[in-house]
Amino acid sequence: MRHRCDVTVAATVVGVLRRSVYPAFRCPTCREPLAETVTQFACANGHRLDRAREGYVNLLPGGRLKGRPAGDDEAMVRARRTVLDAGLYEPIIEALAATVKRFTADLSWPAVLDCGCGEGTYLARATATADARGWGIDVSKAAVRTAARRHRGLHLAVASSYILPFEDASFDVAMSVFSPRPFAEITRVLRRGGAALVVRPGPGHLAELKALVYDDPRRHRDPLTGDGDRDDWPIAPVTVEAVRFTVDLSDAALRVALLEMTPFWWSATAERRGAVAERANTVTAEMVLAVFERPDRPEPVDEPDHPASDL
Repeated sequence: MRHRCDVTVAATVVGVLRRSVYPAFRCPTCREPLAETVTQFACANGHRLDRAREGYVNLLPGGRLKGRPAGDDEAMVRARRTVLDAGLYEPIIEALAATVKRFTADLSWPAVLDCGCGEGTYLARATATADARGWGIDVSKAAVRTAARRHRGLHLAVASSYILPFEDASFDVAMSVFSPRPFAEITRVLRRGGAALVVRPGPGHLAELKALVYDDPRRHRDPLTGDGDRDDWPIAPVTVEAVRFTVDLSDAALRVALLEMTPFWWSATAERRGAVAERANTVTAEMVLAVFERPDRPEPVDEPDHPASDL
């Protein structure tokens, strides 16, 4: 009897959520919307998930990705937080926030999703600038836990960008910053007229850093010229903005942190890491911010297993 009562209450709350203008997380078992309390998330079918002490919820089946990388580890999250807190990536953080504001200026309480939110810096700035509500997901439990501790106003979950835990047409803007960007899934959760904001590295991004790590460093593919794939999206962007700036690394600790937050770290020998700590006084950041509008009927595309971050 108690179980039946709990399910009835959950179903009632979910019914209210369905009529709400704000998105709700979706149950990983049955895909029904989840109603949330202080300690739990529950769907109409009686499935329950505990809310972590920091406030987020783990929506990966079994709590983890089976046979796949779990995203950034604790050390990479700390390094990224150090770099972003020092303001080294301020130009791209500000450019992204300004773009979100521009695309949501005429909306009342817009909803913004960050697919691969990391420790939450980009989403927190964007929602504060645009006066929006923010939802973020990431496969890294360490990253989501850090984001939840630092940004209490965000709605956060451990989840995959390839199976976004939301109903169709839930968001006004979806962001993907140096993260996997599956076209079909991201456009599925966008409302009509919604925009997807994709940030990826330009061809010369962190070239000086790569030169200290690799004997024959390769440039990133250029999304502005179509060199290589075109962001693997079957539609053209509405706008494309190149963001270039010099990163001052006069503090040796920041040099190591910048290297550690990138995939280059795993390729760098102890000798190469030492060279970065001693010689990487300045590096060039080159990024591309592309805006895509939601097509009326997004075509599905083949989606690979979780790739590594661009950075």
